[in-house]
Amino acid sequence: MNIVEYRRLCTEYPSLRSFFPVLEALHDNIVIVGKDGVILWVSSCFERNYGIAREAAVGRTTYDLAAERVFNPSVAALVLKTRRVVTLTESLRSGQMNIVTGVPVYDEDGELSFVVSYTIDPAYSLRLHDEYKKLQVRPPERNLPGGGVIYASSAMREALEKLRKVADLDMGVLITGESGVGKNVAARLLHHTGRRTGPLVEINCAGIPEALLESELFGYEPGSFTGARRRGKPGRIEQARGGTLFLDEIGEVPLHLQAKLLEVIQEKKFTKLGGDRPVEVDFRLVAATNQDLYALVRKKRFRSDLFFRLNTFPVHIPPLRERREDLFPLCDFFLGKTNAKYGTRKRFSPEARDLLRAYAWPGNVRELQSAVEQSVITAESNVILPENLPRHIAFNADGSAPACEDVRDLKAALQACERDIIRAAYRRHGTTVGVARALNISQPSAARKIARFVKG
Repeated sequence: MNIVEYRRLCTEYPSLRSFFPVLEALHDNIVIVGKDGVILWVSSCFERNYGIAREAAVGRTTYDLAAERVFNPSVAALVLKTRRVVTLTESLRSGQMNIVTGVPVYDEDGELSFVVSYTIDPAYSLRLHDEYKKLQVRPPERNLPGGGVIYASSAMREALEKLRKVADLDMGVLITGESGVGKNVAARLLHHTGRRTGPLVEINCAGIPEALLESELFGYEPGSFTGARRRGKPGRIEQARGGTLFLDEIGEVPLHLQAKLLEVIQEKKFTKLGGDRPVEVDFRLVAATNQDLYALVRKKRFRSDLFFRLNTFPVHIPPLRERREDLFPLCDFFLGKTNAKYGTRKRFSPEARDLLRAYAWPGNVRELQSAVEQSVITAESNVILPENLPRHIAFNADGSAPACEDVRDLKAALQACERDIIRAAYRRHGTTVGVARALNISQPSAARKIARFVKG
């Protein structure tokens, strides 16, 4: 981009001024399209990916290039039409295919200003595929049916009884509950007590980038897109043949994939990315979510037909605060595992157990397991004292801030409070999007705070 073009864009769109160096440094192909469809800027790798010079693209409309089959369809055109984020598979004149996402950008008055679209670099995509291979079919955990679920409460007993009633049926099940309550444990219990002999295939829909989720679910044929493996790749649905497909965080599946998923559930067949022949598959679907799917349906963020299909047999796993009888059976179970792991023989003092009992456990069973392990590690003697508990539990078990007389440094206290809130929100929701919604902050801000306080 020459200096004249750069100055014109920065004058017309001041918000872009600080982003051009960042956009140029990314390995993704970036295209910026104005609200009238005119291409304002493309990254330096545009020519390599699309076979057309930057100078020949800038100033023309995305509709023109789509008509000439430089790319087709135009994701920017769909974003301008729908005013929503769109992810699709575009075909190029070379015959290759790319996964491209278009994002609308609004000005301070809420008016659509321009569209930014990006195509994942094929080499980077392959590296991501290699990483996600680690999330492939998990081996069965045969100990689950005989006692893998630790509970003493009637609420948990009722939930497990509902699961056992449908274990031998091919009925789909929707497991709901807050993050950390053990929805994945319930799904594994359902699979291993059922009659299906195939594998249990698990996929966290919130843990895979939207641009890769379609190929992870449905697989792809050889040469279906730039950088695809020569032999293609089977998807998780195909791998679950004869077994159970567990879709965790089903509420994070984008709308355009929900339609394909509904078709698979109803027809028991699907078409791979880049393919033209249907693949028949038989599997049992178990889905889980920590969101209110019906609320998402009302907000047009989740298909009603898919929701009613999934909601045939709902099972709710109650949060730990609503089944307090399970607290110490679980605590003692995790304590035994942690002692065995580290070769210790530690136990909680009565005072520490009182604090554990009084705490609200917003992160549920997952938070409890983490707290027990942290306490075992920090305790120097065989008795775990209140000061050995995680700071937010030891300070005040009801979740309130420390008393004013305990504060010596306001900045440090506020930072500690922010850290505890971010950690609790992340334990509860598990994604940057979920934390942003819960705390009413932007997703980039949530990502920065999680990187600082949780993963730092």
